[in-house]
Amino acid sequence: MRASTATFLGRFGLTGPVASGVVLVVSELVTNVIRHGYGEVEPEIRVVSGTISVSVTDENPASAVLKQPGPDDTSGRGMALVEEAYSDRWGSTGEETWCEFRHDRAGSAA
Repeated sequence: MRASTATFLGRFGLTGPVASGVVLVVSELVTNVIRHGYGEVEPEIRVVSGTISVSVTDENPASAVLKQPGPDDTSGRGMALVEEAYSDRWGSTGEETWCEFRHDRAGSAA
């Protein structure tokens, strides 16, 4: 998934920190669906007018949850990475979890 995402973004000339963040977030969202969702997993990435949109859907009607793991917990940090470290906005409507990244033409954060 990471390699496919990086290749897709590279076709738009997007490299560097924003592209690396998108690659990590796609990996986290797909992993989240594999661990907590069920049914068919459908990732979608769109690059439109200075925004990279990522959406991952499955058949689980429960929304993704932002957790506050303790220092010794071995999991539960994925959505915190999406919210705090990388994306500009995110949300979950049950079967879909999505996020957006703003960028300039060089692939840097806008």
